[in-house]
Amino acid sequence: MGASHFDVVAADPAPTLATVWYVAHTKPRQEAVALQQLQRQDFEVYLPLFKIYKKPRKAAAARVASAPGRTAARSGPSPATAVLAVHEPMFPRYLFVRPTRPTQSLSVVRSTLGVSRLVMFGQQPATLADAAVQRIRQAETLRETAPLDAISPFQPGMTVQIQNSPLAGVQALVHAVSKDRVTLLLNILGRPQTVQVKFGQLVLP
Repeated sequence: MGASHFDVVAADPAPTLATVWYVAHTKPRQEAVALQQLQRQDFEVYLPLFKIYKKPRKAAAARVASAPGRTAARSGPSPATAVLAVHEPMFPRYLFVRPTRPTQSLSVVRSTLGVSRLVMFGQQPATLADAAVQRIRQAETLRETAPLDAISPFQPGMTVQIQNSPLAGVQALVHAVSKDRVTLLLNILGRPQTVQVKFGQLVLP
């Protein structure tokens, strides 16, 4: 992982617990496993999450709804056309970790279930300033509280294709996005018309 993703700096010879975080690289799709296992070892761990909206497949939606510990906010009136708010790692396969006491060794992080390695600069673990982590937390909070129209997969000016409606197969331009509907601009019989459809009735062409 390069420094372009976030401001990783070389380790301070004597960093304090409150000022730096270390960066752990996890195994594929095992960020949550690594998070849980490191917390059990009494490390402070932060896994930034990024909220996105997705249209679930029917079988997947049923599994998400019944899975313990999983939450997904629906937008729209019915499961068939619902859009789910889901959370994915902001930096896939990376999380931030730091000891909770001065005598706690980082050596166990490498062998923790779900962890691939510690990010290193030479022989020293790379560190991330606490101020940088706080900025990431702020970005995560802003994203979490953003309305659907601000982070919808469909944005004004985008070309989309309608499905599951009498206009199925027709392409249109997104004119506006609201909480549970998208306003489209169509050319019908040579004249521009606007129609409103549900999120679940749209796909990218």
